[in-house]
Amino acid sequence: MPDGSDRLERDVEEVLSNIEDFDWRKRQSRRPGPLRLAVQRFAGALVSRATSLTPNHLLLVGALMLIMGLVFRGGGLWIAVAGIVIFVIGLFWTSRGGNPQANQPRGGYWRDRYISYDQPPSNPLRRFFRRDR
Repeated sequence: MPDGSDRLERDVEEVLSNIEDFDWRKRQSRRPGPLRLAVQRFAGALVSRATSLTPNHLLLVGALMLIMGLVFRGGGLWIAVAGIVIFVIGLFWTSRGGNPQANQPRGGYWRDRYISYDQPPSNPLRRFFRRDR
């Protein structure tokens, strides 16, 4: 067994010496190409749009698609059906409390101090049955 532990120790020492010689900046200093930059910008814009989507946006888009589907004759039926589906998804999301900003305390700044407008209920029973828990 002593032979195995010596071999393991030599391997660990070799790996550690190779890590010290590795140039970490070489990998990071390479600039991304124009195609990679374009894809990263597009993906970032797509993610920021998707994360800023609220249930109210879905309700509005669904209602507009429904109206457009009823106005157009040819493929308008499918637009109306898609509008109904999006509208129902927005309603479901609203009923499940999908707006993350709604759960934050409401307030404002006055003289560089944040003032909360929501007063927490002092009654423990009311606090338990509060809608925005």
